[in-house]
Amino acid sequence: MVRKGRKGKGASAASAMNEATLVRVTKALDDFRASDAEVYTFEPDISKEERAGIHEMCRKMGMKSKSSGVGTRRRLSVYKSKRNQGPDMEEGPSHLGFSEESRHVLQDLFTHYPPDDADLNGDASQNSSDKAANIKWKTDSAFCRPAMSKHDITKKVEMFSTKINGSPQLRKIMEDRSKLPISSFKDFITSTLDNHQVVLISGETGCGKTTQVPQYILDHMWGKGESCKIICTQPRRISAISVAERISAERGEAVGDTVGYKIRLESKGGKNSSVMFCTNGVLLRVLIGRGTNTSKTRNPKKSLDDAILGISHIIVDEIHERDRFSDFMLTILRDLLPVYPHLRLVLMSATIDAVRFSQYFNGCSVIQVPGFTYPVKTYYLEDVLSILQSEGDNHLSTTTSDKKQKQNPEIYNYQHSETGVTPLMVFAAKGQLGDVCMLLSFGVDCSAQDRDGKSALDWAQQEKQQEVYEVIIKHMECSSAKSTEDNELLNKYMATINPEHIDTLLIERLLGKICVDSNEGAILVFLPGWEDINQTREKLRASPFFRDSSRCLVLSLHSMIPSSEQKKVFKHPPAGVRKIILSTNIAETAVTIDDVVFVIDSGRMKEKSYDPYNNVSTLHASWVSKANARQREGRAGRCQAGICYHLYSRFRAASLPNYQIPEIKRMPIEELCLQVKLLDSNCRIADFLKKTLDPPIPESVRNAITVLQDLGALTQDEQLTELGEKLGSLPVHPSTTKMLLFAILMNCLDPALTLACAADYRDPFFLPMAPDERKSATAGKVELASLYGGFSDQLAVVAAFDCWRRAKDRGQESQFCTKYFISSSIMQMLSNMRKQLQSELYQRGFVPADTSACSLNSNDPGIMRAVLMAGAYPMVGRLLPPRRNAKKTVVETASGGKVRLHPHSCNFNLSFDKSSGNPLLIYDEVTRGDGGMYIKKCSVVGSCPLLLLASEMVVAPPDDDSDEEEDSSEDEAGKSTLVQHRKEKIMSSPDNTVSVVVDRWLRFDASALDVAQIYCLRERLASSILFKVKHPQDVLPPALGASMYAIACILSYDGLPDMCPSNDLLQNSVEARRFSLGKRGYIPPGGYLRSFADRPHHAPYSQNSSNHSGGASAYTQPSRAPDGRFDQSQRSFRNSGPGSSKPRSFKRQRNTAQ
Repeated sequence: MVRKGRKGKGASAASAMNEATLVRVTKALDDFRASDAEVYTFEPDISKEERAGIHEMCRKMGMKSKSSGVGTRRRLSVYKSKRNQGPDMEEGPSHLGFSEESRHVLQDLFTHYPPDDADLNGDASQNSSDKAANIKWKTDSAFCRPAMSKHDITKKVEMFSTKINGSPQLRKIMEDRSKLPISSFKDFITSTLDNHQVVLISGETGCGKTTQVPQYILDHMWGKGESCKIICTQPRRISAISVAERISAERGEAVGDTVGYKIRLESKGGKNSSVMFCTNGVLLRVLIGRGTNTSKTRNPKKSLDDAILGISHIIVDEIHERDRFSDFMLTILRDLLPVYPHLRLVLMSATIDAVRFSQYFNGCSVIQVPGFTYPVKTYYLEDVLSILQSEGDNHLSTTTSDKKQKQNPEIYNYQHSETGVTPLMVFAAKGQLGDVCMLLSFGVDCSAQDRDGKSALDWAQQEKQQEVYEVIIKHMECSSAKSTEDNELLNKYMATINPEHIDTLLIERLLGKICVDSNEGAILVFLPGWEDINQTREKLRASPFFRDSSRCLVLSLHSMIPSSEQKKVFKHPPAGVRKIILSTNIAETAVTIDDVVFVIDSGRMKEKSYDPYNNVSTLHASWVSKANARQREGRAGRCQAGICYHLYSRFRAASLPNYQIPEIKRMPIEELCLQVKLLDSNCRIADFLKKTLDPPIPESVRNAITVLQDLGALTQDEQLTELGEKLGSLPVHPSTTKMLLFAILMNCLDPALTLACAADYRDPFFLPMAPDERKSATAGKVELASLYGGFSDQLAVVAAFDCWRRAKDRGQESQFCTKYFISSSIMQMLSNMRKQLQSELYQRGFVPADTSACSLNSNDPGIMRAVLMAGAYPMVGRLLPPRRNAKKTVVETASGGKVRLHPHSCNFNLSFDKSSGNPLLIYDEVTRGDGGMYIKKCSVVGSCPLLLLASEMVVAPPDDDSDEEEDSSEDEAGKSTLVQHRKEKIMSSPDNTVSVVVDRWLRFDASALDVAQIYCLRERLASSILFKVKHPQDVLPPALGASMYAIACILSYDGLPDMCPSNDLLQNSVEARRFSLGKRGYIPPGGYLRSFADRPHHAPYSQNSSNHSGGASAYTQPSRAPDGRFDQSQRSFRNSGPGSSKPRSFKRQRNTAQ
């Protein structure tokens, strides 16, 4: 067995390359992937081993590589993979047929409302491409300026002053505020804002900019007797809430008074708050709403409901994180500033490329604020190996005795942005020997060169500073000898490990050395992900030293572990006990642990990205940026002097990128592209995005536009449709909005609200620490899913929320959450988000104030899976049996890709089930990780929802090879006539079998009658969605209302896949238990869980409201019609039958409402 991090039989080919080559190749591949080039060819001087390593790296990155040529002319070329491969068509067609109950419903429907030409020719929704010209967004009052007179402001100021005088706690807070580094810049910041429209504040960590700058501006405006509205954005919702709470506490108020917050689907405070914190996405929607309301007026400045007129200041914090919303928002703000001269913009960050951002805003003013951190000594891998080799020496003795020296190589090695001059060059040129010696003792880089290629040694020689010249020469000779020794040690180590993996043995040895050489101080270890945390934890548990609870306390910090476990990292351990925290990058900025003295930085982080050429998400352990490394160092010096050990070489450290890749270049951008059209419907999406600081890859833009066209949000010529306007009006992804509209039509709103909020926030399940508990957690999730038919990660979340809500009402919340490993805080957040989203739907007229009638079918598993399909489409796959010698089944996607099910999925056991057939699945995304391609969240679905919601359906009679052989002697004209005659004959009879091909890869066999009826239902569904978009508060016309009820009935009867138990079976615990025997991945709900479950009804409901159509229609349950044969003379079928030799395409055009 190979120890993780060590080379062995399973070592990767890439690890055979030396570090310099690995860095160079990685950079070349990253640059190629980010470019527009289609091919990249390496030079022919690479070795066979390096070539093998490059092939392996390309496979992991989703690119194709090929070697060609012989001898010295052999070259390796890399190509970006295009999604041109088709799905596997070897699988036989599935049979499609309606149950007797569904046939009765359809017969009754088409007896009362027979199909017309609009249904059959696709005309019912042809007007959906009309531009959204008359839909107006409501101005959010939370962003309006408070109506405060000078008297009101004076009263507020006096009240605040009285609070300070009367509260010792507030006086102490004011004293602490005055000691912050930024306090001396207060007047400079406010005066600069008075004279400039844009100000950039670059403040080091701990300077106080986030909490103080909004208050400085507020106090300054109130001091002038003017009201104000200061909008402060944060990249994360938790930051927006916590900073608002902090400032409110500093002013002796409750959140929602002077200071409030508004995040997606949650808010406190509003019109009367002078300072509002929000996420970047929330402010972006305000700016988009302004564009939607004013884009068609000649003078947008004079629009009375223009939200920007009510905002006096916008503060965008943490802009260095470069999330896609902030980059997009900055582009809009830059264009808006000339139109709104009253508006002031403040950009803030701890680590920032100030020159680049300043240039982007036409050379705006920059204010540099020093931070307040304790000195941090840094070691790299060479130093760590040397320390561990010298077992008898205490490597901390010199460090701990000199806490006052601030070892910060970034400052000492600072280079001027234009000249490249360093402090060492300046001191060397001036002959300041003492300062030169001080810098050399701090480990300054002597080899740094200015723009002219001159080093500090050259400067000393040029200025004839002989003494300084000799000192630098001697220092470089000593450093060279030490460097040679370190490099030998480093090379020897690198030859034994895989640099892509975490060396848990090295971490264990370093932790032991720190514990021996020091008496106290918590140790924070940065690791890429949960697997690395778990393996390191198990490694430490195997050691008697770290297993001893009287000596060590090993804790984990990860976003998926329970909050109770997370809180343990902040508590101080008993005297004599060393606290060791194994954490992901969540500890970089989100939390501060005040007793951390030592930081071990693995240099790796899990980064989610997007491969536009293969249209898959990627989740790989990648190297951190220099900005990340500085943040990790700062964790050791936040509250006292500390030490940081980087487990990578100085060469690797120098090669790290300055910052992370901007999110707009590594994430899907459907939301942004739709918002471009909402902002300016006449602007081409690609043209607008080119104005961003770092434009996205063109392939990402094309993919996003295609998704929006498939949703019906954009036409083929990129025009915004009325449906697109509505899809962009809600604060969720466009696909989620379409799911909500479909759920309203199906009277299945409640689970759709849960699914929408969970997709926007997170799952409520957490990962327990103990192995046996992890098995129980997996089983509990599977059991929850079984309440609604099983085999669904998404419905497990719905079931968990529904049961949690009832358990809370009965006072059993804690017991339920403990049993099923559910976070009650996340559930409460989802509950609040649901209320906010429901309010958004009500404000836009989609639902009535009382939404109970919109959820009458919320416990019907067949309808619920159709709702899932509406939100996930076109993410559809099918399970294929194991091929050749493979042990596991795989999921085939529409592009032909073969992916596996993730072990954390409820459906993982289907990987070993060879008898499950080829069920269809819907999934949220395909992720390419270090272990290959996988799907983490998926649900097994039936074919009926797919046929109703798919974009394209092609119908043709099945092939008959015998006839073709018999007619092979005919001439071509005769053959064509004969084939056409055969097809007309087959399609003219309702009982004949035809093949249905969905989205050009999934094939079903069905009768001609069933296909014609499905086609009519598809068109009526599209018309109903469009009707709800245009007239959200109106009841559907009778024909559409009856059709929606019929669809609900069909989904209830036939919407479940064959492998799921029927509705009746779910109600019988004995039968459900019998059904589960031999079924992998299905655990019938036990008595405890059943006690929290609603009793599902047996027939779908439809609303009977004359005032508001929150659901499908005012059409009630149809009476069951007697059996009868299909009337072939009926006009509907005569018009729908494809009589030509070409297969009939039922593809709904992208300019329709789908």
